[in-house]
Amino acid sequence: MENNRVALIDIGSNTIRLVLYTIDELYNFTETHNVKTPARLSQYIEESNGEPVMTQEGIDILIEALQSFKSIADQFNIQYIYPMATAAVRQSSNQQDIIQQVKQATGLTIQIVSEQDEAGYGAYAIIHSTTMDNTISVDIGGGSCEVTLISDNTIKESHSFPFGAVSLSKMFFNGKAHNDPEAIEQVRQYVRKQFKSYSWLKKAKLPITAIGGSARNVANVYQRQVHYPMAGLHGFNMTSEYIEQTLQLFVDTDYKDMKNIDGLSTDRIDLIIPATIVFQELMKTIKTDEFVISTQGLREGIILKHINDNYNYPVDSHLIRIRSIRHLIQDLPVNTYGIQINIDLAIKLYIQLTELEVIDYSYEMQELIEFAAALYRFGDFISVDADSQHTFYILSNMDLLGFSHKRRLKLALLASYRNRSLFNQYLEDFEDWLTKEEINLLEKLGGVLKFAQALNESRTGPIQQIDLEQSGKDDFTLHIYHHASIVAEKHKIDRHKKHLERALIGNLDLHYISKHSL
Repeated sequence: MENNRVALIDIGSNTIRLVLYTIDELYNFTETHNVKTPARLSQYIEESNGEPVMTQEGIDILIEALQSFKSIADQFNIQYIYPMATAAVRQSSNQQDIIQQVKQATGLTIQIVSEQDEAGYGAYAIIHSTTMDNTISVDIGGGSCEVTLISDNTIKESHSFPFGAVSLSKMFFNGKAHNDPEAIEQVRQYVRKQFKSYSWLKKAKLPITAIGGSARNVANVYQRQVHYPMAGLHGFNMTSEYIEQTLQLFVDTDYKDMKNIDGLSTDRIDLIIPATIVFQELMKTIKTDEFVISTQGLREGIILKHINDNYNYPVDSHLIRIRSIRHLIQDLPVNTYGIQINIDLAIKLYIQLTELEVIDYSYEMQELIEFAAALYRFGDFISVDADSQHTFYILSNMDLLGFSHKRRLKLALLASYRNRSLFNQYLEDFEDWLTKEEINLLEKLGGVLKFAQALNESRTGPIQQIDLEQSGKDDFTLHIYHHASIVAEKHKIDRHKKHLERALIGNLDLHYISKHSL
């Protein structure tokens, strides 16, 4: 398949955003352009004969934004364009008039995203970009708040609450300070009552996965405040303490100084307090202390669904991490020559170490070793001398779908392993992230990966069979079978033998066996 370009115009209650995506031959999608305007359409919804109606001023603002975005999209070779409208247009009783005026002025036909579909797209993105198989998702927009129960990667319950950050601000903070205590308490009581009216929410006791701009802003602000050592928001887990700390910062800051808070979008200054209260009250209702950020939301859900519907379902929700690693290898100049042999040798060593009960087996660790072997010190494309440093920096500072931040740290430590001193240096910024036992295991396995690379130093695969056996209490023998010359391998193996001995906590004898002599 040739690269396809898809344009999505997300007509939200707070912002209108144009995002252009490129879909490659492996069905990965990349955001190539992203522009927005804070239209705040929900502010132009008024009551008329007891029904909500978008004013002509609001329609004109919508048309002006769509004309501009269509002009931008026309500059690119777009195969599909999706103008998708959520709560503000959906809740307007004159939505057909809105659609007709937009069609006449721009040629675009707005698709109304139903409450059910809005929750569904968000859940679809979570299912295909995280490993949160059982979770409550939340997406607060300007005029609605979608909450969905996902169980075993399937939507079990969902509800679109008739409030959002803009409407809550309009309902309770109109004419008041952004941090008015009475308004804050009124928002709490209102939202709490709404959430507690649904029994499936009260019974859930599951972690929350949050999507949307408000959640990203709260997380971004917290990370800046505490000098969080890892870049990226996807997979970041906030506790109730973190959210309370961030809310308190908003409450204690004068309105004129809110624009100076690092990580807070100026478009959300007057909306961030009601949005954060919604997150707090949902956590209290569900009785959870896990609030995980997903950068993949409504828009990504629409694109993922487009890919799966049009190209025979190539994106498998069970292969998220594998796709992430493959995408990384595709995007960066990673040397893949002989890579599968390196992976196989590393996994063989790991399995044999567990069979000898030197270390305990876990599927998570086997998977991490496989990924780390594929990416082992790939930073050499920047600098051979600093390959470890560049590998660690890139992996610890980029979003990887399907990876929590802790899992990403473990991958970075393994894939970058060069020696003990660098390993410990990388850990200095991550105090208390890992237990002593986890650190000890990762250091041992980093050495195992380094030794495994030595077994294929020439990248030609002269060694494809290894057998590790225990020959005494603290003595081990590694039988190395080779079918071709191993001059390059033998030199490195002898040098790096100490790394495998450190994992074994014993002495290692190397036994080289030529298959030609058998």
